[in-house]
Amino acid sequence: MAGLSNDFRYALRGLRKSPGFTVTAILTLTLGIGAVTAVFSVVNSVLVQPYAFRDPGQLIVWRETIQELSDRYPVGPDNYRHYLYLKAHSKTVADAAIFQNASFAVGKDHPQVVSGLNVSPGFFSVLGISPALGRSFLPDEDRKGKNGVIMITWSAAQRFFGPDADALGRSLPVGGEQKTVVGILPKTFVFPLVNEMPGGSHPAEISRYEVFEPLVPQDQDITADDADFSFLVVARLKPGISVEAAGGELDGMQKAYSAANHLSVHLGVVVEPLLREVTGSISKPLWLLFGAVMGVLLIGCVNLASLLLARSVARERDNAVRAALGASPRKLLQATLAESLVLSVVGGLAGILLSFAGIRLFVAIAPANLPRVNEVHVSWPVLVFAAGLSGLSALVFGGFAAFRFLRANPQPALQSSSTRLTSARKATATRRLLVGFEVASTVVLLIFTSLVARSFSRILSQDRAFNSEGVIVVEADLVNPTYNQADEAASAAARSNFVDRALDRLRSIPGVQFASLTSTMPLTGETNLYGMYRADHPLPESEMPTANLRNIGPQYFQAMRIPLAVGQEFGEDQREHPDRAIISQKAAKSAWPGENAVGRSFRINGRTYTVSGIAADARVADLKIDAPVVYLPYWHDPPSTVFFLIRTPQPLEVLAPTIRRELWDLDPQVAIPVVKALDGQINESLAAERFQTIVLSSFGISALLIAVLGVYGVLAYSVSLRTQEFGVRVALGATKHALTRLVLLGASGPVLAGLAVGAIAAMAATRWIRSLLYETSPFDPAAIGFSIGVLLLAAFLAALIPAYRASDVDPMQALRQE
Repeated sequence: MAGLSNDFRYALRGLRKSPGFTVTAILTLTLGIGAVTAVFSVVNSVLVQPYAFRDPGQLIVWRETIQELSDRYPVGPDNYRHYLYLKAHSKTVADAAIFQNASFAVGKDHPQVVSGLNVSPGFFSVLGISPALGRSFLPDEDRKGKNGVIMITWSAAQRFFGPDADALGRSLPVGGEQKTVVGILPKTFVFPLVNEMPGGSHPAEISRYEVFEPLVPQDQDITADDADFSFLVVARLKPGISVEAAGGELDGMQKAYSAANHLSVHLGVVVEPLLREVTGSISKPLWLLFGAVMGVLLIGCVNLASLLLARSVARERDNAVRAALGASPRKLLQATLAESLVLSVVGGLAGILLSFAGIRLFVAIAPANLPRVNEVHVSWPVLVFAAGLSGLSALVFGGFAAFRFLRANPQPALQSSSTRLTSARKATATRRLLVGFEVASTVVLLIFTSLVARSFSRILSQDRAFNSEGVIVVEADLVNPTYNQADEAASAAARSNFVDRALDRLRSIPGVQFASLTSTMPLTGETNLYGMYRADHPLPESEMPTANLRNIGPQYFQAMRIPLAVGQEFGEDQREHPDRAIISQKAAKSAWPGENAVGRSFRINGRTYTVSGIAADARVADLKIDAPVVYLPYWHDPPSTVFFLIRTPQPLEVLAPTIRRELWDLDPQVAIPVVKALDGQINESLAAERFQTIVLSSFGISALLIAVLGVYGVLAYSVSLRTQEFGVRVALGATKHALTRLVLLGASGPVLAGLAVGAIAAMAATRWIRSLLYETSPFDPAAIGFSIGVLLLAAFLAALIPAYRASDVDPMQALRQE
């Protein structure tokens, strides 16, 4: 212990005498370990940590597949009838529950919209969750007349009833009806956000489910195989049953069911663990970010190894004296590693502190609908990981210099300077290899960054066929009893009446140019997908074209500035002809390839329409998908959730209060959860891609800077060793240009070798990120060329300063040196 204490005191004295080296090493480690710890905290919280349910590894989500649509929609939501069949006959599933996303308008006047789920009564027992207060739903509460009960989260109970109030058994206005709170969930309960359509997105305004209501199936849901596929199923496996075994059994049962009942489509089932279902779409981007930040740390460690190697040459005579006086190779190794350990401990502690700020920054710029983003924190496993990483870094960057002493012979080191010069040149050769490795690693990271950035730029620059500038989106939820009566015709008339009056009021606001509506929030993915049936040309299910159904109002195409290739907007004069439809060009080409679609009839969602117009292929569902769309006038089926689209030159902040006042004057019980610019909705839809691009770019720039420092350090050190040589060359007539060229050529070796190796490695690895790229090849020459060009330019600039110093050597002073 006394020896170790001396080694650490010696290391501290040595580091204090070299403040430049010490600060550089600690900063490099702090940034590297801090970034890795922050990103690992995110990966651990989002992808690794199980949910706080009983035996979470036994929880699965199953989805249905339709073979005829598998090329476009590999998996989809569930059918209620099929859920009942599989639940009743499965031998691998202990229990299952079905659920559906829902929005609840809570409150009487000016209600707020709260995210929640409609769930079957056994939902919480499947999860293994018991209410903190009260009870779960009873088996018969999934029937009309008995479903006037809700369960709420602990935070919702405090918000709606106050922190000290007893919410259990009290009534809460939900959707204009009084619902009784029968259960309050534990404080720690969080059910992850899921979407019926894979790849669909949740609005950024809503981050957690807070209200749960019994799911009341319609009669056709229970009896029809072709009823809505709009549910999700969570199930608990029997003990000892694997996910693969359950998937095989359920898929076989569903296929047998399809054949036995002579269904028009071939159905199947796909099973995923609950955690993978929630994080499947973001797991690869997060692991990519983790790999990128580990690459930055590795590059930093290599750079530090290079610095320590140069430092070891400078201290070679000192260590030779210690060896001559009896220090064993183990003692020398221990003393050298002590210095590395001090650096790693200080850098690791500073990195852990930095990671707290890094996590806050990460959460601030991360997409709001990133799963479990509110749960990200530095946990004990993360701290253990950071400590292990610090220790490993000490071994990695200190090992090169330390083990060099084991092979050193003290006698030559105590003799002539030429011997030391030879030793220094050997160290320089090793450092050149390390620089080549740095350059190769940096090239891989820069190419990854360039590909992701180029993909993001393609999304932003493509033709959307609509103009979002100056458009305000207003969501109005018609969920109170006035618009949801037992008589569906009366409900539709009430919704239509509200929409008509609302449009009149919105259009009368000063500064409003156009006002219309749509049934679906723009840029939330493909929804309401239906087949387009042609009676004159029937097709099998596998060949039938599908389209996204949108109910719209007059002035929709003017408000969105979507060009109409043929036909005109829906007008008030067409209310007597609710069978008219406008379809997108892609829908027209899919349903009537090589034919004129105008005037042709087709059936969608159970009703027949005639094509009265063809619109441009506007990317209103997703900027990355050119989805076919069928536009129908809203008055034939007024939606319960309306999204008004208002084009105006006035700022959102000025117009928003007026919009809310006008709508609440019509009906104060209408919920208005969203009033925002359409540009803001576009930004939210691209939040994941933007976040990925920003973080990867920051890591790429960091790696580039570290690599530049490595090139500069090696060349600067090499020039210092060759001062006498350069003096002789100048004395013999070498020009400054010749010396500059000589140094630059010396730098080109490790840089070009690293570029070649890195480019080959990147081309082999970029196949892994193919699914993350939009209209960008993993071998995109522009991205690869840009990355290599940037690194070459940066390396050239880093080499210029040492090259200039070499060319400015005074031969008289150089020749007087030892």
